[in-house]
Amino acid sequence: MSIPVFYEPNPTASPFLSEEESIHAHRVLRLKAGDPIFILNGLGQKFEAKIEQSTSKKTTFHQLREIENSEKASYSIHLWIAPTKQMERMEWMVEKCAEFGIQSIGFFHSRYSERKEIKTHRLEKIVISALKQSKNLFLPQIYPIVPFKDLLKQIGPKEQEQRLFAYISEPPSLSLGKSIHLNHAYHILIGPEGDFSKEESELLLSSDWTPFSLGKAILRTETAGLAATHAIHLLHEK
Repeated sequence: MSIPVFYEPNPTASPFLSEEESIHAHRVLRLKAGDPIFILNGLGQKFEAKIEQSTSKKTTFHQLREIENSEKASYSIHLWIAPTKQMERMEWMVEKCAEFGIQSIGFFHSRYSERKEIKTHRLEKIVISALKQSKNLFLPQIYPIVPFKDLLKQIGPKEQEQRLFAYISEPPSLSLGKSIHLNHAYHILIGPEGDFSKEESELLLSSDWTPFSLGKAILRTETAGLAATHAIHLLHEK
C-alpha cells in the first residue's frame, strides 16, 4: 500500500491537516493513529509524519521529518490565458499544467473573450490535487481574471524574463522552440478562441511581446496552453 500524500502549507507550525484533508484522511482512507503519511507544503519541501489522531474535523500528526527539499528550477512558466465558455475545459488544462509543473496560471478577458468572470476557488483545489498526484513539490499560484490592458501593465519587461504570445499570422511566427532563451522566466499569453483582435495584436507587438507559433494546426485555447507549457519543459530537458 502506497503512503498517502497530503498538502499543508506550514506543517512545522500547524501539526494538523485542514478540514478538507482531514475528511479525506478519516472517511476515505480510514487512517488511524500510527499510520505514515507524506506532507507537501507546496514550497519545495516534502515531509514524513505519522497520524496522531484522526477525525473528520481535525486530523493531527506528529514525528514530522523533512525528507526532501527541492531547489527551484532555473526557469519558470507563468501562463496567462483567456478562459473558454466551458469551465470544464479550463479545469482540465489547469490540472494537466499543474501535473507537468508550472509556477502560476492567470486569466484575462479581451475583445473576443467568451468569459469575463471566473471563480478561482475550485481551480485552487484542482492544483492541490494535481500537486499530490504528481508528487511535484511546488504549488502553482492561481490568479483571478483581469482586463487585457491591465494585464499588460502588470507584466512589464524585466531582466531574465521573456514575454511571449501565441500568434496566428501569415506567414507564421517562429515556433516557440526558436523564440525562447533558455533558463528564463516565461510569461506565456494565450488568447481566446476568436484570437486577439488586430488592435490587441498590434499593442502586444508594440509593447515588445514576442509572437510565437505552435504549429500549422489551429489549437483550442486549453490545448495551446498545455502545449506551450509542455514544450518549454521539453526544451529545457534537452
